[in-house]
Amino acid sequence: MNLYAFELGRKKDLCFAELIAVLGEENLMERNLDTAIFELEDFEAQKLQDRLGGSIKTIQIIAPTDQKQLRKQIENELESDFKDRSGKIPFSVSALSYKNQQDINIKQILNFSKIFLKSLGLNSRFVNKNFQNTRPSTIYKAKVVKKGIDINIIKGKHHMWLGKTIAIQNIDAYSKRDYDKPARDTQVGMTPPKLAQIMINLAGESQTIYDPFCGTGTYLMEAMLMGKTAIGSDLAARMVEMAEKNCDWLAVEFHNNSKYRIFESDAHFISKKTVPEKIDTIVTEGYLGPAVSKTPAPEQREKTFRELANLHLNWLKAAHNILPTGGKIVMCIAAFRTKQGIEHLPHFEQLAETAGYEVEALLQYERHEQVVIRNIAILVKK
Repeated sequence: MNLYAFELGRKKDLCFAELIAVLGEENLMERNLDTAIFELEDFEAQKLQDRLGGSIKTIQIIAPTDQKQLRKQIENELESDFKDRSGKIPFSVSALSYKNQQDINIKQILNFSKIFLKSLGLNSRFVNKNFQNTRPSTIYKAKVVKKGIDINIIKGKHHMWLGKTIAIQNIDAYSKRDYDKPARDTQVGMTPPKLAQIMINLAGESQTIYDPFCGTGTYLMEAMLMGKTAIGSDLAARMVEMAEKNCDWLAVEFHNNSKYRIFESDAHFISKKTVPEKIDTIVTEGYLGPAVSKTPAPEQREKTFRELANLHLNWLKAAHNILPTGGKIVMCIAAFRTKQGIEHLPHFEQLAETAGYEVEALLQYERHEQVVIRNIAILVKK
């Protein structure tokens, strides 16, 4: 067993919940400001990283450390990794979970690392700009993990940790799935692939997922990449056609052979006849209300919430027929950003209970500029 740290993305509670769902709470060692550290058996680092929508990078812990030991430990790691190497070595230093970045001298670490690599007869360059933490996209584009080393100093609960990045988010693959797919529709809104991954992972282990509001097929595509059977439906024939086109494209572009089926259907009429497959989990965004560019007036928000409550109650009751007891639904629920704070769909827990579910968790995903916020609900069929 070894220790691994996962750097959490922007919505840290949501990203942490995904890690717990995938890796197991029993393996958690500690959670810090920017990271969660787990004790795990060896695994394929990049394969796991590619599955996690909420974790920026995977870090192998080298050792606990402190200010006195840090320099020598870094030099030992550099010598071990690069003593037989040639060519120019790209490297970076990241200080994680420090509320005050001045508590760790990144400039000093960069400089003595460069000098030490030179003593080994190696040319090197660090990619940190202005001696600050480096953006993950810069580390990825500079191929630091592949050709060099990203050194991480993590502030833990009881001591510092020294680690090195062994896998990082593949931003090119995300961009390709998001922007290069053949069918896109900005008018209906598009779930980011990372969020779709997180939501699928929050459902736990599953073989077959169903999205009754599949739109252009983002959730289906991400399920396919995880090796799951993906079933989708939508009320609009145009959306079904777009989802099919995207899933066909994904199968070719990503050499994926996962099974998928997409059909036209009203989610209010979900049944074992329309979905004869054995469904483990439902993962969906669904309708979030009319598109808005500014916060609607209170009466309009109330009207939207009434419509959404009626929609959710009806389709959740129908979905109850195809899920096994204990089966999960992970879904998005609309909320509004107002001057007074975030206004949530009223009484959702009671609505879910009426439909036959228990609310296991409510999490939140939003961007600062967005008026409509996604609440992520995890429901369990009773």
